[in-house]
Amino acid sequence: MKNTYINFLLIACLIISGNVNGQTQNQEFKVPLSDPGSPGVLSVRLHRGSVKVMGYSGEDVIVTVVPYMDDDDDDDERTREGLRRIPNTATQFTIEEVDNQVNLSGSNNKRTDFEVQVPREFSLKLKTHHDGYIEIKDVDGEIEADGHHDDIVMESVAGSVIADTHHGEIRISFTSVDSNAPMAFSTYHGDIDVTFPGNINASAKVKSSRGEIYSDFDLDLKVETKKVPASGKGTKIELIGWMRGDIGSGGPEILFNTYHGDVILRMK
Repeated sequence: MKNTYINFLLIACLIISGNVNGQTQNQEFKVPLSDPGSPGVLSVRLHRGSVKVMGYSGEDVIVTVVPYMDDDDDDDERTREGLRRIPNTATQFTIEEVDNQVNLSGSNNKRTDFEVQVPREFSLKLKTHHDGYIEIKDVDGEIEADGHHDDIVMESVAGSVIADTHHGEIRISFTSVDSNAPMAFSTYHGDIDVTFPGNINASAKVKSSRGEIYSDFDLDLKVETKKVPASGKGTKIELIGWMRGDIGSGGPEILFNTYHGDVILRMK
C-alpha cells in the first residue's frame, strides 16, 4: 500500500548572511519524490516574489532560494543613532512533499524569489502577487500560472496552459499541445503573444478591447453574437467584443482576452 504520509517536510526560517562582497547567498534544497520517475505536481504560492521553473533530466525537485535585496541594502551609510545597519535578510518559506506533490509557499512580509528545477514531465500550479514574475522552461504537463503584477513567460513548454495576469504580458512558446485540452490566456495591461506548432487544431475565442489581433495562421475570425431574453416581449442581441474562428480543423477552445494590448498568434 502506498504511503500517504508526508514523505518530506521542510519548514525553513533562514538567516542568510552576506559574503565578502556584501551580497546575500542563495540556498539550495533537494526534495526527493515519493515515486521517482513518475509525473508529479509543483504548487507554488507567493505573495511577494517571483518564481522560475525549469525542467531537467533528474528525478528530484530542487528549490533554490534567492533572497531579494533592494538598492539600499548594502549602503553602510544608513545608520540609526550612529550604529551600523546590518541588512535583515532573514527569509521564511515552507516546502512540503506528499505523494509526488510538492507545495512551496513564501512569507507575506518580505520578497523572496525562487528558482525550481523539476523533472520534465511535471504539472505546475503557480500563483504570485507582488513582484510576481513567472518564468517556465522545458516543462511538459498541465500548467496553471496566475500572476498579478508582472509578466508570465514560458519557453519550450508542452501540454496545456491556463495563464492569467493583470499588469503584465503573456509570452508562451509551445513545442507541442494536448490536443484534447482547452486553454486560456488573459491579461488586462499587456500583449498576449503565443507560438503554437503549425499542426494545431483548435477553436479560437479572441477579445482585445483596445488592441489588435495578428496571426501566422489562416484564421477567419467572425464576430460572436448572442441572443438573450429581452425585458418584456421580443429579442435582445448583444455583441460583447468576442470573435471566434477555427485554427486548422477546429478543436478544443483556446481563449485569448486582453484589454490594453494585442493578441499575437504565431506558427512554429
